[in-house]
Amino acid sequence: MRRLLLCAALVAAPQADLVVRDEKAATALKEKYLALGRRWAEESVLTAAERDAMERGRQWENLMTSGLDDPLARKVLEAGEPSLAALQRYYPGKVLDRTVLGTYSDPKSRLREPDNEFVVWWNGALSARLFEGRQRGGMRPIATNCNLLPRVGATAEMFGRDGERYSRIGYEDGYLPIIRAAYTSGGVRYEETVFAARPEGASDDVAYLRLSATNTGAEPLVAELHEDLILIDGTRATASQGKLLDAPGKILVAHSDPGASFDAVTQRLSHRLALGAGESRAVYLAVPYLPAARLDPVDRARFESEHARTRHFWIDLLGSGMKLDLPEARANDVWRALLLQNFVLADGPRFTYGAGLWYNSSYFPVENGIGTNDFAFYGFADYAQALLPFALDTSLYPEKAGRKYQNRRAVVLHHLYQNYRLTRKLDVFHRYARDLYRVAEEIIADRRKTMVADNGARPLHWGLLPPDRPGADDLGGSYTMYVVAHNITSCQGLQDLGNLLVQSGVDPERGRRYLEEARDYRKTIMDALSRSVIRTETRPLFVPLESLYFAQTPDYGPEPYDDLARGRVQGTYYHYWADMELGYNFFDPDDRLARWITDYLEKMGGFVLGCTRARNRPDSPYGWINNVYNSGYYNFMLRRGEIDRFLLGFYARLAFGMTQHAYVASEGSPFIGYNTALGGFVSADYSFPNSAANSETLRMLRAMLVQEELDHNVETGVVYLARGTPRAWLRDGARIAVTGAPSFFGRLSFSIESEAGRGAIRARITAPARDPYKAIVLALRHPAKARLQSVKVNGRAHRDFDPQSESIRLQSGPREFVVEALYR
Repeated sequence: MRRLLLCAALVAAPQADLVVRDEKAATALKEKYLALGRRWAEESVLTAAERDAMERGRQWENLMTSGLDDPLARKVLEAGEPSLAALQRYYPGKVLDRTVLGTYSDPKSRLREPDNEFVVWWNGALSARLFEGRQRGGMRPIATNCNLLPRVGATAEMFGRDGERYSRIGYEDGYLPIIRAAYTSGGVRYEETVFAARPEGASDDVAYLRLSATNTGAEPLVAELHEDLILIDGTRATASQGKLLDAPGKILVAHSDPGASFDAVTQRLSHRLALGAGESRAVYLAVPYLPAARLDPVDRARFESEHARTRHFWIDLLGSGMKLDLPEARANDVWRALLLQNFVLADGPRFTYGAGLWYNSSYFPVENGIGTNDFAFYGFADYAQALLPFALDTSLYPEKAGRKYQNRRAVVLHHLYQNYRLTRKLDVFHRYARDLYRVAEEIIADRRKTMVADNGARPLHWGLLPPDRPGADDLGGSYTMYVVAHNITSCQGLQDLGNLLVQSGVDPERGRRYLEEARDYRKTIMDALSRSVIRTETRPLFVPLESLYFAQTPDYGPEPYDDLARGRVQGTYYHYWADMELGYNFFDPDDRLARWITDYLEKMGGFVLGCTRARNRPDSPYGWINNVYNSGYYNFMLRRGEIDRFLLGFYARLAFGMTQHAYVASEGSPFIGYNTALGGFVSADYSFPNSAANSETLRMLRAMLVQEELDHNVETGVVYLARGTPRAWLRDGARIAVTGAPSFFGRLSFSIESEAGRGAIRARITAPARDPYKAIVLALRHPAKARLQSVKVNGRAHRDFDPQSESIRLQSGPREFVVEALYR
C-alpha cells in the first residue's frame, strides 16, 4: 500500500519532470534513498589499518570535544612542523567517500536548469537523475532516481565490499574526473572505469562505464558481473535489445553484452564472461543522466572514443592555466582534482555552491565570488571574468540581495578589484559602472546618517552604517544592530573600488575621493573597535565583529562567548565573520585588534585539529566542522610569518577537510565521533561536494607558493615566493616548479631544486613583466633547518639575505634570477 501511495504522488507530475508534490511522499522517498546509501556502507568491511585508525581516534574524542584551545593541534605543533601524517596519527579521515562527475559548461552560455551531475559512490555505484520533492514548505532535491550498483562473482558480492581486496575509488592519473577502482574476488580482478561526457549533438550528459574482469589464475574460469538497478520512485525497468527501459519506454541503461540476462523481479542485469588464464574481457554500459528517447549503441569503440575525448579535454583545459609540479604526490593530485571539480560544479555563468541534496542550485556571492577569483589566481582569467557578473547581479540590487544587501553590495567591489589586479580586465566594470558608483555613494551617504550627536557627544557608532540584520544565515542573528563586519566589508570595498578607478585611469578623481573616504572610514572603524573591546578576567580580549553594542544585544551578550562552537550559535558565526574579514585583508599582520581576534578564535573553541568548528547541532551526536571558513585566518597567519600554524591549516584540510580518496569537501560535515564509525561514510544527506570549500584549499596553496605583501590591502611591491612550503618539499633531490602564476604584477614562474645533501639549494625565477614591482623575496626552508651561509645571484655574490627568516631578497631589475643558496 505504501508503494502505491508513493507512485500516486509521482503521477501528479509527468515522468519526464519527476517531481513529488506531496510532502509525506517526498520525505519517504528521501529516506529510502538515504537508507540505500547507508545500507551499502553498513555492508562494507574496512581494512585492518582503517579500523585501527578509527580505534586510535576514539581515545581523543572527549579531548577534541571539550578542549577549547585545540589541544591536539598544539601537540602536533609542539612535535615539529605539521604534516599530513602528523595529523592522521591522531584521527582518521573519511574513507567511504563519493564524488560527482559531469562536463564543462561555457560560462558565457545561458544558465540551464537543471544541469546536474552524476554521483559515484565509494563502492563504484552510479546515481543519476536528481529529482525534487516538497520539503519544509518548498521544493528541494530529495534523491537520485536511477542507481546502478555493480556486483561480482557467483554470489553477486557487492563491488568493493571488502576493503582489503579493494583499491577504493580514485581519479585516473590521480586527478582527472574519470573514476577508476579495482576489486579482487574469486581469482578474478574486476575493474571499473566511469566518466561523464556529452556526446556530439546531445543535450544531456551520459555516463560511460567499463566493467572488466581479468582471470588472475592459471586455469580457465567463468567470471560473473552484475548490475543492480534501483529506481527510487518504485517503478520497474524492462529489458529490450541491449537496453533497460523505464515505464514510458525511455532508455535508463544501455549495454554491450548480447548474452546478458535481466531478472525483472530483482532488477539485476547479469553477464557471464568465459576467461582463459590471464585473459580479460569487458562489458560497456551507458547511463544517460535523464531517461533518453534514443542513445547511440555502446561498445568498446564508443567507450574508448569518448574516454579519449574526455581525457584530452580535461588535460588540455588544465594545461591552459598555471602549472604546479609539487614534490608531494597528494598535494599535486589534490590541486588539480579540486580545480577540475569546480569546473564540473559550475553551471554556465553560475559558479554553483554544491551538488546533490544540498546547495544543488545555490549561489552565494561572498563565498562563490571569492572562489571565482581563485580561477583567475590559477590562470583562468577569461573564465573568471565570465563568472563575475553573477556575483554582481545577485549583490548590487536590493531586490535580489534581500536582507543581506548592506553587506553584499560592498563584497563585489572587493571581488572586482581583486579580479582587476590579476587580469587587468575592465569589461565587467564597464558593464556595471553605473550601479557600482551608486553603491559607493550609498555607502558614503549611509555613513552620514549616523553622524548625529547624542547629547552633544559623538556616539560609538558615529560614521558607521545604520543598524541592520547580520548578512549571515538566519541563525546568525534576527535583530538589527550596528554590524561591525558589514562596515569592514564596506570600507574595504570602497577602498578597493577607489584603487581600481585610480590604477586603471578610468576615473582617478572619483577614485581619490573614494580612497579619502575609505581612509576616514577605516579610522572610524578601528577607533570604534578599540573602544568596544570587552575585557574579562577569564577570557582573552574580545573584539565584537557582529554587534558593536555586543553586551546590550539580545542573543549575543552580555558576556563574550565561552565556547565559540558549543555555546550560543552566534559564536560560530563570529568565527565565520572573522575569517571573512581577515580574508579581505582589512587588517595587517601587526594590527593588535587582529591579533586579539585571532587569539579568541584559537583559545575559545574555534578550531579542532586545525579545522574550523561548525555550529553546535543538539540533534546530532557528532562534533561538526566547517570547511568554507578558515583560509582567511590561515593566510593571515602566513602573512604574520607563522608558517607552522599555516601548515597546520593546510594539512588539516587535506586530512579532514576533504575525503581521503575522491578529495570532496563540504561546508558543514560531521567529524568528531563520525569519522570513527562506518569509515566516515559520506552520506547523500551531507553537503559534499562544495565549490567554496574546494576554493579555500586552492587559495591556501597559492598563498603558500606566491603571496603579495599588502599594507591594508594595498600592494607594497614585494612578492613572496615559496614562503609557506613544507620543509619536506626541499628534501634532497626534491623539486618545486611553478609556471605562469598570475600575480598582481603579471605572470611569474619559478623552480627550486634541492641538493641539500651537498649543502645547496638552487632556484630559477622569471619575474613578472606586466607592471613594476619592488622586490621578490624567495624563501628556502631547509629540510634540516641548516643555516644559510652565502648566496649567489646570476653568478655573483649576493648579500641581501636573512638566515633567520631563511629568505633571499631580490630587487627588481633582471627578468631572470638564477639563485644558488649555500649552507656550508
